[in-house]
Amino acid sequence: MATNVLELYRFDQPDDPRALADFVTIRAPENILTAAMCLARKARSCGLRMMIWHDLATLTATSDAQGHELNAAIFGWSAEVLAHWRQPDKLLRSHVLRAARLESEPFWINRDGIGTLWANAFLDQIELDDLEEITGFAAAIVIPVHLPFGQIGAAILAPVDGGAIDLEADFANLADDFAGAVRRFIRGYVMVTRDARYLPGDCQLSPREVECLRWVAQGKTDYEISVILGCSHAGIRYHLTRASERLGAMNRAQAVFRAGQLGYLGLTERHA
Repeated sequence: MATNVLELYRFDQPDDPRALADFVTIRAPENILTAAMCLARKARSCGLRMMIWHDLATLTATSDAQGHELNAAIFGWSAEVLAHWRQPDKLLRSHVLRAARLESEPFWINRDGIGTLWANAFLDQIELDDLEEITGFAAAIVIPVHLPFGQIGAAILAPVDGGAIDLEADFANLADDFAGAVRRFIRGYVMVTRDARYLPGDCQLSPREVECLRWVAQGKTDYEISVILGCSHAGIRYHLTRASERLGAMNRAQAVFRAGQLGYLGLTERHA
């Protein structure tokens, strides 16, 4: 099926990475199919096969306007490999997903380790002995895409030749070329498919509201926060209530979650 679709739609493959990024920019649902075919052809010309996920939290299938799953229909992944990505118990242990959450720049991975543009100590903690068992491939170049509201997507480029393990040279030559195009594709896809479950952009918090939410995120009670900040218990409750209203949250737990999605909380300092 995928081969027939690709034969019906022929287009000139752009060589310039900037032109490729423009070519795969999605501005409407009807652009998804052509953009995906462009990425697929570019990957195959480099001896690679691409897999796209627009949300690592759910791994919902990325599909075209007609509902065809891109990873199978366009990128050519077999049902056997995709079955690895439909098992929640295994996905929670996925090394690729964990690394994509801890690193925002492209990296390459195999059972011996993770190669990055610069050192990332968090990645050194990941065990990779069962990489192929969990993911269905032995080595890959991964391009994470960190999006607004805390959403993370990723493109995975694995060798068409399944025996290729060392991708360091491919990574050095191709990572930058693909990174811009992948980010354009996933960003565009999310924008034309995102629904009302996601936050609106108009959620402006005051500095005091953010400060209170940061302490809540560290497990502090209203009383403890009032002591830390030197204000009344009632004042803390007022700021948290106002923050919840601005964020459209039903309670403080949801307020902390949404504030985190919007980047208000950052990394909380335990010693603060």
